[in-house]
Amino acid sequence: MFSAIKNYADFSTVNSSIKYLSVVAFFTGVVLGYFFTIIVILQKYAGYSEFTIGIVASCFSFGLMSAGFVVTKVLNKLGLFSTLISSVSLQTLCIISMFAYFNPINFAICHFIMGLMGGMNWMTMDAWANIVSNNKNRGKAIGLYNSAISIGFGVGPLIVAFYGSAGNLPIIICLLLMTLRIFSIILIKKHINEVEIPSHNNKIKFSYILLSPFIFIAIFVAGINDSSFGALFPAFMINEFFSDRQIGLYFFLGAFVGVLTQPLVGALSDKIDKRKFIFILLFGNIIWPILLLKIFDLNISVYLSVIIWGCSSISLYTVTLAYLGERFDIKQIAIVTSVFIIIYELGEFIGPISVGLVMDQIGNKGFIYSLLIFTSFSIIIGFIRSFLKNENKNY
Repeated sequence: MFSAIKNYADFSTVNSSIKYLSVVAFFTGVVLGYFFTIIVILQKYAGYSEFTIGIVASCFSFGLMSAGFVVTKVLNKLGLFSTLISSVSLQTLCIISMFAYFNPINFAICHFIMGLMGGMNWMTMDAWANIVSNNKNRGKAIGLYNSAISIGFGVGPLIVAFYGSAGNLPIIICLLLMTLRIFSIILIKKHINEVEIPSHNNKIKFSYILLSPFIFIAIFVAGINDSSFGALFPAFMINEFFSDRQIGLYFFLGAFVGVLTQPLVGALSDKIDKRKFIFILLFGNIIWPILLLKIFDLNISVYLSVIIWGCSSISLYTVTLAYLGERFDIKQIAIVTSVFIIIYELGEFIGPISVGLVMDQIGNKGFIYSLLIFTSFSIIIGFIRSFLKNENKNY
């Protein structure tokens, strides 16, 4: 038993490049975790409706999704390092603009640009993780990388919990974090330049979806859940009369628990059937919204909910990305990863708009019911797909 646990915890087989990737991922997570939490809180305090907040958040997702159509061309022209630095610099300018001109239209435009630039980074980093890994260590590698970005996302809201949202502190903290992010990229420039991402294939092929539809259905719903949680969980909690500091602590708790489970989840995904693992995680995404229905004391329910969200939601991305790397040839990884993230971001785009609209129509419970419907849909489709695959094997 102890030897098995030791084997799960042994990351010596993971390519050292993943460690440097994790540094960039961590600072990316801190910046975005802080910015998106604080900007939703500020919008809510300014009197914006959940639907408006959802539209603004979806503009970021639309930018990320759009990046999939141009990322390989940009990488081929600029290279990995220049792409990372340029995109982070433009994101910094967008953050300054949003605090200087605080209105929904400017938010929407800047969120789109930030998403477009973020997509350049994200798709490249995901491809990086798969390229330097193999089927024996891919789960561990992606688990480590995803842990880094996830703990960053957790640290961001924790900063909100410590400092709140009053005065000029939000813009000062944002700029400080973006500066640290830029320096982290510059410090590992040598290691970034050593990563060779295939550049021969620039054409997006959505036909890849037909080769493994369950992966793309699962990641589509993961996108809906992740973006809706990030964009509207703070609004849900404010409607339940929780403070911004409490919201930051809940966010941190969920992300922290999710991070702790990622190395184990990644290692397990190398040992067990990834498809069955995805089903288990989807059921986790059914449980956490139900816990917010006040079936217990609300405080206890929220603690349990964010813990299960951290475990199941973060892990769903880890396992589906590892499953993607297992199902496709290494030469296809860069372009398939772009399709993978486009579908994920389509979910992130649809999520806040649809969930925010439902919340405006039926109140706070709309947050819960709409997420349950989306996740249930993916599970049903997954079971149908599995049944059809088993039927075909019998003939």
